[in-house]
Amino acid sequence: MRKLAKLALRREPAIIRTLFFLGPLVALLVPKTTVAVLILLFLVCAGLTLARGGDLKALFRIDVTLALFSATAAYLFLNATWSLDPERAFTKAAWFVLIVLMTYGATRALARWPERSLRMAATAFLAAIGAGVAFILFEAATGRLATLTLYHVLPFTQPNSLKGFVVRNGEIVRIAPGELNAMVAIMLLALWPTLLCMVTRLGGRRGCLAAGVLLVAASAGTLLSNHESSKVGLVASLIVFACAIPWPNVTRKALCLVWCLAFALVVPLATAAYKADLHRSERLPLSAQARVTLWAYTAEQVAAAPVLGVGASSTRKIDQSPDNRKMQWRKRLKTEGFGWRAGAHAHNAFLQTWYELGAVGVTLFMVTGSAVLWSLGRLPPKTQRFALAQAAAFVALIAFAWGMWQGWLMALTGLAALYIALAVNVYRAEAPEVPPAAP
Repeated sequence: MRKLAKLALRREPAIIRTLFFLGPLVALLVPKTTVAVLILLFLVCAGLTLARGGDLKALFRIDVTLALFSATAAYLFLNATWSLDPERAFTKAAWFVLIVLMTYGATRALARWPERSLRMAATAFLAAIGAGVAFILFEAATGRLATLTLYHVLPFTQPNSLKGFVVRNGEIVRIAPGELNAMVAIMLLALWPTLLCMVTRLGGRRGCLAAGVLLVAASAGTLLSNHESSKVGLVASLIVFACAIPWPNVTRKALCLVWCLAFALVVPLATAAYKADLHRSERLPLSAQARVTLWAYTAEQVAAAPVLGVGASSTRKIDQSPDNRKMQWRKRLKTEGFGWRAGAHAHNAFLQTWYELGAVGVTLFMVTGSAVLWSLGRLPPKTQRFALAQAAAFVALIAFAWGMWQGWLMALTGLAALYIALAVNVYRAEAPEVPPAAP
């Protein structure tokens, strides 16, 4: 082990620069790789800390927030026993535990890195996200020209399913707009840590100018995309960032309140939106109209198991059943395109938590999430605005976008925390007056 540790420390610059550049860049351009990237970055962060003589137990020391995550994980395993898809539910519960442990271990390891290592990691991370943002902006502005060229030159890179693609004479001429959505969401969650790293590393007017350029480029890429959830997240994060500059504590408390109210009010709000005929409103995009119907149906089903829920991952199983696909369409004669039935998930993590995990799961996630948001108050004051903006973007994404059990999205949550931890520790390294502390 000593020889391996010495070898890792001798190759430390190459390891850090390579993995902190390729990891974030690959995760940004190929969203399904977030799982592998999180594992690799955890191994790098923890491995180099242990190679320097760090204590493994210190990386996983129990605190209040980690204890709350443990209680939530325990309930997920219990809840899986009555899931309609217990194998998948147990798998997701196990993956939840691993993500929490890897995220805690990696962020605590980063807090113990020397300044030189942090600067190398930050520089590589900046280069990766900068290149990724430029690529996404180009793709969004040109209708995925680079990807289309790749498909034509190297046909084996084409996806197996061409649903939503336009194909003429055997060649793809237009890519489904939704293919860019996950990339845009990952870019949004990486944006605020990148801006903090950029302002810190470059400093002064040059840092602010570079951060402004990156913010404009990322905003343009988001607005040119088809992902409405990321657009909402971008606006929410900008508002929170602006408010957190003069009032960081008030903004943090307000974001905690929003988190709790999202759980408390999601069921009545989903019902009210449907009753107000928003699913037929021409002012809303078609995807939003479909979500109003899906939310209303899911909200109606919550009453069937309000305390313990129907079981994690059960929504996906229900969606695949012939009865749901056929009979629920006839249950109510409505004009909405989605139909009155369950989907693979609720497209709203707050509502999905109520339906699958019940009031017990809602309470655990509400308290645990609040504890995480509250802990941001321990960060250096000038870094809190960036962390709160990232948190606001995350809340918006899970309120409108994918299902909460998708593996790549769960891993992205860990990566987002790792990115902001890197940026905060770089700030601490550059600001000697700030005392070191694990984020």
